[in-house]
Amino acid sequence: VNGQRDEGGYPSLTDYGQLLWREWRKLLLLSVATGTLTAVLSFWVPPTYEAVSTLIPTATPDKYSQLSQVGLNLEGLGLGGGAVGNLTLMYPDIVRSRRLLENLLAEDVPVGDGKGHRPLIEIMQPGGRGPKRTELAVGRLRGLISTTLDRRTGLLTIRAKARQPEVAAWIANSLDSLLQRFTIEFSASQAGQTGKFVEHRLTEAAAELERAEEQLRAFRERNLRIGNSPRLLLEEGRLARSLREQEEIYITLKRQYELAKIAERRDVPVITVLDVAAKPVFRSSPRRAFMTVWGLVAGGLLGCLLVVARGPKR
Repeated sequence: VNGQRDEGGYPSLTDYGQLLWREWRKLLLLSVATGTLTAVLSFWVPPTYEAVSTLIPTATPDKYSQLSQVGLNLEGLGLGGGAVGNLTLMYPDIVRSRRLLENLLAEDVPVGDGKGHRPLIEIMQPGGRGPKRTELAVGRLRGLISTTLDRRTGLLTIRAKARQPEVAAWIANSLDSLLQRFTIEFSASQAGQTGKFVEHRLTEAAAELERAEEQLRAFRERNLRIGNSPRLLLEEGRLARSLREQEEIYITLKRQYELAKIAERRDVPVITVLDVAAKPVFRSSPRRAFMTVWGLVAGGLLGCLLVVARGPKR
């Protein structure tokens, strides 16, 4: 048996190792060539810039928490009071939602250091028209935006990429503004729905209170002298207790109604911009050093595969 071949007569690992060692000059030349070619091509790749902005929830009392403090359980009444509490967890999806992106595409973005303005859709999708153009622009814009949310602190990070650094910064900051506007409108809408429900219930409670007052008044007019009658005393106590209950319900609903109206007209932001996206100075891609190293490694691996595929001579 040949010491350099296995028992079946096939080349062993030693044979391949010796073959690669004999061809090391060619392998090195191929690796350098592919690395150089990759480095040259990296200069032809258009640069991409990434802008980053961070936001944090504003530490303000939740209007729905105020409503619950005066005795109204919104979730128990089917109003979905937990939706606002979970809104923070939905921030990443809201930022990348079609609604916000379409609004962003319709706005004018400064280009050329602010010397001119163009609609963002013309930058994302220069050609085409109608719904197809909008769909392509939304998809391309969504691919340039990434978001991360720290569930412990609620810190939201928005990253936007673009060919021009000023466009990248504008996209990130505009998304901050659109998110602010959406959360205010959403909170006002939820408060409006709550206000309508409480208003309807308040009307019913006023009618029930008036009915309880009329029943107690009628009873006392019929029984001017209750005396020591246990039955009449119990009846008066029951009517008086019912009246107090209706008064408490009416007062509670009245407070809730006023709180809902205040909440509906609030325009206080529920999130605060911690770091405004600045115009990026350095490009995020292409990473020319990484591409060059990758080209060197890829060329070496390709050369090794070609040598191994040819195999040692038997």
